Amino acid sequence: MTDAFAVLVVGLPLAVASPIAAAIACGPLHGPLTLRAAESRLQECNRDVEAARLAVAAASAGLRIARERPNPTLELGVSNVNPHVGVGAGSLRDKTIDAAARLEQLVERGGKPRLREAQARALVAAAESDAAEQLREQRLAMRVAFFDLAAAQEKLALQREFRALAEASADASRRRFESGEIARVESDRFRLDAVRARNDERQSEIDLARARADLATLLAAESSAEALEVVAARPPEAPPAAGERPDVRAARRRVEAAERGVELARALATRDFTVGLQADHWPASETNLQGTGVSYSLSVTFPLEVSHAYEGEAARALADLDSARAALEKARAAAEADARIADAQWRSAAERLQREEDEVAPAAHDVARGAEFAYAHGATGVLDLLDARRSLKSVELDEVQLRDDAGRAWARREAARDDGTEAAR
Repeated sequence: MTDAFAVLVVGLPLAVASPIAAAIACGPLHGPLTLRAAESRLQECNRDVEAARLAVAAASAGLRIARERPNPTLELGVSNVNPHVGVGAGSLRDKTIDAAARLEQLVERGGKPRLREAQARALVAAAESDAAEQLREQRLAMRVAFFDLAAAQEKLALQREFRALAEASADASRRRFESGEIARVESDRFRLDAVRARNDERQSEIDLARARADLATLLAAESSAEALEVVAARPPEAPPAAGERPDVRAARRRVEAAERGVELARALATRDFTVGLQADHWPASETNLQGTGVSYSLSVTFPLEVSHAYEGEAARALADLDSARAALEKARAAAEADARIADAQWRSAAERLQREEDEVAPAAHDVARGAEFAYAHGATGVLDLLDARRSLKSVELDEVQLRDDAGRAWARREAARDDGTEAAR
């Protein structure tokens, strides 16, 4: 039997690849898949990871919007139009109508532009951490699916071996029965054992197809699911990560954004004002005998806080800050608990697997060999032989399952300790 473990891979940059490179990376899969190759494809092709990257792009657009300053407004108008007298002849400048041009500019006070930009920058950092968190979660799901597929492959191979052995024994017992060497009941027991082995093999084929579909979905490789195979190896020990987990980092960034939001809500109490500059032009006409002239005016407009002083915005910002802080504490507690539980599960799974490989499996093989030898020499009956075979089969399947469990535990431990640096490399 082959080792059903997987190696730890080096992650790729989180940046979105070019369309041509993405198309190549996300094409059909060919040949057995290593975990390193699976993780590379995950970062390029996983749909949830891609959605998280698009969220980063949207947050970056929000930062660009926050950096924009209010545009000035230009107002053009005419007045003193007398339909009975008319507007006169000549160019537009010579028409006997009054014209006005007004330019206005909103001036923001209280540091509102700076606070909006700081809030948007914190939200971009939170979105980037969300993308790293999504990659962490999808990598965990992919590793679990990878180990499950490796175990399903091994189980099917074992079931085929058991079925071949059972069918060979059934054929041999049938010939011995026909020659009168054994009783019918002994031949029937071998035949029934072969039928059970075929049923177990069929169930293993179904489990393999399900495991292939699960992994293919995570890798956006559904077209290759029917022939998907993996190559596994024992995972190495890795030093624990030194930084925050991405979900904790995202929650902390949202606290920073909420703090800037509180400052921004308070800054609303500092009134903005609008500066206006206007030029009026009037020509001489039958209704205006004073002559042509141009006048200029300057105005400053302040809002009057009569109905409210943005108390609701301030209260909402404080509530958002309290919610963000609670989410941060929850994320930190969850990350610490996950790390403790994952370490304990990994140690337990590794110990169980070690005992299985060092003690249980060798003993089961010795018992099975002894039973085969004893039956061949007439020292035991068919029931003892079949019982020894079933015991060996159970032990070997347990060993495969324990390797799968150990692989899953390793994946959870790595995910619990992942600070996002693997995704950033």
